[in-house]
Amino acid sequence: MKVLLWNCRGAGKPSFAPAFRRVVQQHNPDICVVLETRLSGQSLQKARRAVPRSWGFYSVESQGLSGGIIVTWAQGPCKVDIFHVCTQEVIMVISEGSMRPWVFAAVYASTDFRVRRILWEEVSQLISLDYPMLVAGDFNCITDPSEKMGGRPFTYERKITEFQDFLTSTGLIDLGFLGPRYTWCNNQQGRARVWERLDRAYGTAGWVQCYSDHRVSHLSRIASDHCPLLVGTDVHIPVRPPFRFKKMWLCYLRSWGMVREAWSTPVKGDAMYRVSRRLELTRRRLRRWNREEVGDIFRRIEEVEEAITRLQMQEAQGGPYGGGDGRVEVTSVIA
Repeated sequence: MKVLLWNCRGAGKPSFAPAFRRVVQQHNPDICVVLETRLSGQSLQKARRAVPRSWGFYSVESQGLSGGIIVTWAQGPCKVDIFHVCTQEVIMVISEGSMRPWVFAAVYASTDFRVRRILWEEVSQLISLDYPMLVAGDFNCITDPSEKMGGRPFTYERKITEFQDFLTSTGLIDLGFLGPRYTWCNNQQGRARVWERLDRAYGTAGWVQCYSDHRVSHLSRIASDHCPLLVGTDVHIPVRPPFRFKKMWLCYLRSWGMVREAWSTPVKGDAMYRVSRRLELTRRRLRRWNREEVGDIFRRIEEVEEAITRLQMQEAQGGPYGGGDGRVEVTSVIA
């Protein structure tokens, strides 16, 4: 199973839908949690259209232009039952076949540490019931100096010690991560630039025991100031994706000609066999054409995203000013 969590900083902006579809297509998560949607009422329908129609959908409306959570999941072997909702979290029970159900708390903690106390108390009470539990999302807080770079010097303020006390008292285990160290950047330039690890995943001892092969990845920070978080519970097994006709192919006149050529190819046999054979010929020709001529577009997108991830990791290791004004360039990759 794979869970995607992303503070998108506004699901109504034009860049959200294509970026979200891209991440879902690339990583194929079973559950997606979108945080800080800044959506309520009818505006949530726009976000709903960015999700496959067959998927389950649940939303927590934002308070004005602040907050908002969307949970959406694929209808399949994974069953999701939502049983508690508030402005800072959505708690659900996840059932996978014959395995023991576990609890997932998708967190979007308030920026006000006084309000966060309510969240810490609710999660602590639930953990005390001793269910296997995953707690993940945007905690809007860090725990030590290694989780921050740039800005004012780190100090152990009250909000940080309260977060540390919460983690210690509950026994939650940091699941670690792969990818860039910091999940959030204020996108300022020069000395004003700040990075922090605000997004993370924790598990109870029971959850970690059940899913010892877990994997947490910080994906490229694109279309938001936060990295998406991808939490996987299974060992990755590559699977060749099924053939799908891509709408963008219609922009190429050559694709129309290839379809005509495939369907005009003489084929012997009954009607159903001729249809099946021509569909197969069309599939083969389009797949080969896409790989040899058009496929570079998709590979280049992946290459650019990998380059962005590498640059973000280098930026995190090379100091808060990125060797200049804090900007990184990917022009050489795109060109």
